[in-house]
Amino acid sequence: MKKITAILSYIMIGILAVCLISAVNLRFIYSAEFKTVLTPSMEPELPVGSMIVILPTEYDRLQKGDDITYVRDESLTLVTRRIVKKYDKTQYLITKGIANDMSDRPVSYKNVVGKVCLCIPLLGYFLIWAKTVWGKITVVVLITALTTLCLMRHSHKRKNRRSEKNKTKDGISADNNT
Repeated sequence: MKKITAILSYIMIGILAVCLISAVNLRFIYSAEFKTVLTPSMEPELPVGSMIVILPTEYDRLQKGDDITYVRDESLTLVTRRIVKKYDKTQYLITKGIANDMSDRPVSYKNVVGKVCLCIPLLGYFLIWAKTVWGKITVVVLITALTTLCLMRHSHKRKNRRSEKNKTKDGISADNNT
């Protein structure tokens, strides 16, 4: 049972490490944005509470059917919509929410933040919570606790190995408990 617990803890730490490294790389190398879907206008493809990853994309690479995030107005409201038409001369896009009946006003490519490249359902709720004071505290405590447990476990294993080596050096066999 201890081996299964150890394996599962290493797998969890590995997954967390890969996720953190990936997020940092996406954010700083590729200028990715991580946002949460707050309204049902893009359902069912982008459900409320999903985390979406938005990557900056050149106008020429955008196509009809792509989901993009753009700044809608002077108050810097971000909106995610699907492209239904492109006007190459003016670089304006016509967008529409999947669940909406009508198209939105034309949007200039200058207002486009990027193209939605990944959607992970429900993870957006975690992002919202993690931005609160208690969320930040909890995340830091959990990471610290996991790191401490791993270091303690590793240290304990090294001590056990040393004591077993010392026992065999002193002529006491590990198999012979007399």
